[in-house]
Amino acid sequence: MKNKSYLVFWEMVLILASILMFRSAWLLLDGIEWMGRPAGLGVSLMVGVSVGAVALAALSRASSK
Repeated sequence: MKNKSYLVFWEMVLILASILMFRSAWLLLDGIEWMGRPAGLGVSLMVGVSVGAVALAALSRASSK
């Protein structure tokens, strides 16, 4: 039982840390003028979708083994 609570604690820490990292990345990208333009948003969207698709494919491959 102690092992599960230990894992849950560190998962919560990871979630909170990811919120802070996301917020920091968001504000950092807001500071770049080019990222506010349609071209910057389009590139950002394409990169995000591409990285997300690769990550989902890797997870799918790993879970099917």
